[in-house]
Amino acid sequence: MVTSFYHLSNLGFRFSELNRLWKCLPFGLIALPAGGWTNSEITMLVERIRLLHSELSELLKLFSLGYGPVLLLYFIFTFTHALIETFHITIYNDLLGNNILPYIFYLQHIFHMISIIYVTSWVIDKKRKMISYLRLNRISEMPVDTKLQIKIFMNQISVYEPNELTAFGFFNFDLKLTMSILVLLITGISTMMQMKNHPWILYMRNEFLMNHNYEYD
Repeated sequence: MVTSFYHLSNLGFRFSELNRLWKCLPFGLIALPAGGWTNSEITMLVERIRLLHSELSELLKLFSLGYGPVLLLYFIFTFTHALIETFHITIYNDLLGNNILPYIFYLQHIFHMISIIYVTSWVIDKKRKMISYLRLNRISEMPVDTKLQIKIFMNQISVYEPNELTAFGFFNFDLKLTMSILVLLITGISTMMQMKNHPWILYMRNEFLMNHNYEYD
């Protein structure tokens, strides 16, 4: 959790800084009158931003390749643990008494998963914001050198676009994943509630109660 947040926050703030740097350029990337931006300066800065954006996108790709398997296993075990806690809360609620530990662990699992998803969505949003800045400019009105840099920039973004943050290619870390997790949890909780009086569930409750009483006896 700590290393994931550190690397993702680092990348997110760097993309934000690139977006801020782009806003310093004149509107339409057109040279201003004497004393302002020249065409060569604009072209040079656009090229620098493009190269930095490429390096950050490559780092994001490496992060996805390196942390993808780890995050995939983390999400699998965390989701499984959350379902187990849900099972205990639903089935053994009256037997657990005032024990609040299952509720704390349950909320902790949900908070960790949603936090990772939120940070990754924030990083991707900052990365994609450069596309909106590029599309606001009319290429036909730009000098040839600046126009060439913008075209290369657009092609570069289209190449890196599929390389989003993924859990080893199984799913993307975005807000849609949050909805999927919530739907699965709600489905699991509703299923457990419907099976609360099932003979198999009642047998497990009785076994738990007998073992619990035996330990205290």
